[in-house]
Amino acid sequence: MLESKGRLPSTKPTLRALRFYGSDGVTVTCITIQNSQQTHLKFDSCTNVQVSGISVSSPGDSPNTDGIHLQNSQNVVIYSSTLACGKHNNYI
Repeated sequence: MLESKGRLPSTKPTLRALRFYGSDGVTVTCITIQNSQQTHLKFDSCTNVQVSGISVSSPGDSPNTDGIHLQNSQNVVIYSSTLACGKHNNYI
C-alpha cells in the first residue's frame, strides 16, 4: 500500500525476513524463520492480523533481534508459536 505522498516507506530488506505494510486481513501460519539480521516478522500499519504455528529463531548472542515487531497495527492475534531470539525464548 502506498503512503499518502505516493511513496512506499523506506526499507532495508536485508534486515527483515518478512514485512507487511498497510495490510488488512493478514494470516501467517506454519512458517519457520531463522537468523534474520534484525526483525524476523514485522507488521506496520496493519489491521486484523492472525499469526499461528510459526517458529522464529536466532542465536543466543544475536544483538537486538526482534521475533515479531508490531508497529501502528490493530487487532493482532499471535498464538501457538515459538519465538527464540537471542537470550530470551518465548512460547506463545
